[in-house]
Amino acid sequence: MLSGTIPSSRYKQLSISAYTKINIISKGMTIADILQLRLEQQYITKPFTGKAPGLASHLCAMQAQDYAAAKWAMGLRMPGFTDEMADAAFADKSLIRTYSVRSTIHIVHPEDARWLIALTRDRFVSTSASLNRKLELDEKTLLKSTTIIRDALTGGKELTRDELKLLLEKKKINCESQRLNHMLYRAGMDQVLCFGKRRGKEFTYALLDDYVPAGKKIPQQEALSRLALRFITGHGPATAQDFSWWSGHPVTACKAAFLSHGKSLHSVTVQDQEYWMLPDIKPGKPATGIKLLSGFDEYYMGFKDKGLMLDKEFSKPMSTPNGLLPYIILLNRKVAGTWRRNIKKNIIGMEYTPFKPFTAAQQKALKEAAKPFGKFIGLPLEWEK
Repeated sequence: MLSGTIPSSRYKQLSISAYTKINIISKGMTIADILQLRLEQQYITKPFTGKAPGLASHLCAMQAQDYAAAKWAMGLRMPGFTDEMADAAFADKSLIRTYSVRSTIHIVHPEDARWLIALTRDRFVSTSASLNRKLELDEKTLLKSTTIIRDALTGGKELTRDELKLLLEKKKINCESQRLNHMLYRAGMDQVLCFGKRRGKEFTYALLDDYVPAGKKIPQQEALSRLALRFITGHGPATAQDFSWWSGHPVTACKAAFLSHGKSLHSVTVQDQEYWMLPDIKPGKPATGIKLLSGFDEYYMGFKDKGLMLDKEFSKPMSTPNGLLPYIILLNRKVAGTWRRNIKKNIIGMEYTPFKPFTAAQQKALKEAAKPFGKFIGLPLEWEK
């Protein structure tokens, strides 16, 4: 089992023996075992006892375009951690919210921010070229917008999206359609900006230099190899296809990155699929009961193949028109429904939609599973269904 935090020397070749204990076995492993190990590696069925930066380091990158959902993803794993504590961790720069793997917004440890962005940058530029042409966003305009953004944020300034849009428009740069999004993404991928402190309910952008000191550049192949180990440490067991989807890199390169670790990573075949994992670990007691996960939780979003934890007949409720994933009810390792919260002034209104009707015992377990969320927010719960 993992000890809880990755050693501070994370920029050196990580040594599995530094933070694992030898247990046993991979023979006879089942899909249920795969899911059980993922729950344990991700600290869903056991508490993470370190601090928030340690959790971010362990998972390497936690998807976070939905800020509230990302905070609860941490709270679920860290009993006693609160919504206010999460805000404070971003405010004091011990956690960074920035564009990262897949060019999507993630929570990362400050020490991981720059090499993760650098590893993603060139593929982002390549894959976004076609859409940029449709938006009439050429390289000259992108470089100009990035320079304007950098100048605007220099001196510790933190500006909202609307404020940056106004500045760009004053410089005669069209920000309509999706152009502004792509300019902000490019500035993030060029290590110019990250997300800053909240101003009321609005998010701001800040210079990455003000949040993360410059670090040593890492060759792409070495960085992908490092990311492969970190992915398996925080998410495994997983396939090369899972890692490819999560990282945005080709399957062949991802498989090579796994192989580069030799005996430090181990593969096992389950139902004709090769899963990679840390060596000599075994699943603990099978997880039963209910857990309330956020939308975009890494247990669901960290893998290309969602079929292991979501039956095909229930895939439609997990696909929303706006791209925002619903919050997840996990029952005995698998997605069994969705839940919603309506945070009011003095209470949290709770609703749930099971894929199949819950028994009376399951409904009771659901309400028990929701109590940690109420403590995380600091308000009592009121079930509306």
